[in-house]
Amino acid sequence: MPNPHCSFWKEHPAFLTGLNLLIGTSSFLFFEFPWNWIFPLLWSFYLISLRSWSSILLLAGSFLYAFFLFYQSPVSTETKAYFSISSLQPHQTPFQKRLLYKGTLYINQAKLPCSISTRIENRPIADKNYVLSGTLQQKGAYQYAFKPKKWHPIDGSFSLAEMRYQAKESLRRLLEQKLPSPRTAALLSSLITGDVEDRSLRYEFSKIGLQHILAISGFHFGLLIAFCSFFLGLVLKSKWKFLALLVGVNAYFLFVGSSPAVQRSWLTASLYLCGKLMDRHSTGINLLGVALSIEILCDPLASSQIGFQLSFLSCLGILLFYPPFERSLRIYLPKRNFFESEDLTFPAKHGYLISALLRQSLSLTLSVNLAIFPLLLFHFHQFPWLSLLYNLFFPLFLSLALFLILLALLTHLVWSPAASLLFQAADFFTAQLLDLSAYPPLALDYSLRLVSFPAWPIPFYLFALFTLSIRLSDNYKYDIN
Repeated sequence: MPNPHCSFWKEHPAFLTGLNLLIGTSSFLFFEFPWNWIFPLLWSFYLISLRSWSSILLLAGSFLYAFFLFYQSPVSTETKAYFSISSLQPHQTPFQKRLLYKGTLYINQAKLPCSISTRIENRPIADKNYVLSGTLQQKGAYQYAFKPKKWHPIDGSFSLAEMRYQAKESLRRLLEQKLPSPRTAALLSSLITGDVEDRSLRYEFSKIGLQHILAISGFHFGLLIAFCSFFLGLVLKSKWKFLALLVGVNAYFLFVGSSPAVQRSWLTASLYLCGKLMDRHSTGINLLGVALSIEILCDPLASSQIGFQLSFLSCLGILLFYPPFERSLRIYLPKRNFFESEDLTFPAKHGYLISALLRQSLSLTLSVNLAIFPLLLFHFHQFPWLSLLYNLFFPLFLSLALFLILLALLTHLVWSPAASLLFQAADFFTAQLLDLSAYPPLALDYSLRLVSFPAWPIPFYLFALFTLSIRLSDNYKYDIN
């Protein structure tokens, strides 16, 4: 009988490449002695058992790649630096509203991610890059902020950050004008743009374990593709439809800007659509592996960000565990074929539809939370039990609200008077969802809380999960045969 691990990696070589790059770079950058040697060493033993010698070379090469990029990281100091702006977004502090410039700082042959907080008044225009004079402050491992005293614009340089910021502000003002409720406008604009200004929204969604919905992710890109695909399919043939969707996905990526979670969603969506255009099929795990490899090679520091970790682990949890969970739940919520469902009475058909949605929602919720559970404890020190309940229905209802507002915006472009009814419907429906998030049932408002949770058990937990998923997949193939 063939080794199930060898069979799995033979089917998903791109994902193995991405993991080797991730383990090699993050071991040097983020793990302290002795874990920075233990993790790659244990992974090397696993690769030896697979007889994957090229993977061992790639693991060592990625470790050296991170070493040569970041072995001369600067410390806090007065200095001059070249600042390449990648994004400009609102930043709400407890006392005032400010703007946050994010980008890359080039200093003493080092390339560092950096953020700069400024007042809105008399701010530098973010349509170009700058040479900064000021104080570099180290906030953490490879995390820097800069307090500039002078901004010197670079003639001939260019940045999309200002244009993107103005476009988001225009959309935000339009929604505030068309939607009666300010909170509804704040939520929907946050979901579309990815910039969450309302601190109360963050608190309410984090209390019920739905803070991930506020960040741009595969959920938003998938909804955009589904929305556009529905209308484009009415007027375009298959190839042209996929080409138009590819253009739309890239346009939305330019609109929302780059972040680890956005990059993952954009890359996987773009690769999937390119595969459709070229009639090439690839598994979701391989697409995830390609996206992982590209992100790590472009920015090894991205793996330290919470958005990167939650985005990739959530997606991986769905790809690995959704099928076995969904098959197991068929015992209690049976799946029927077309002919069996046609024989049901009219009320029974609706009951079957609800049971099918419940089975899929349960499978999705269990898959995601199984993968990210220790990560939530490590970063947030708590796991709200309400998240298991709210994730069953809230993402679906929120996708309906987003569908309504996208339809309203599209109608507004064609015939503005006809869009008012859709704006009102989106406002009413979203307001009900906000009430559900703001006033959860108190009887269920409990959380698992830990004062601290170490990082070192997480790789072992994830490897155990991965081994379990391979065993479940192998058993399923054996049962089919």
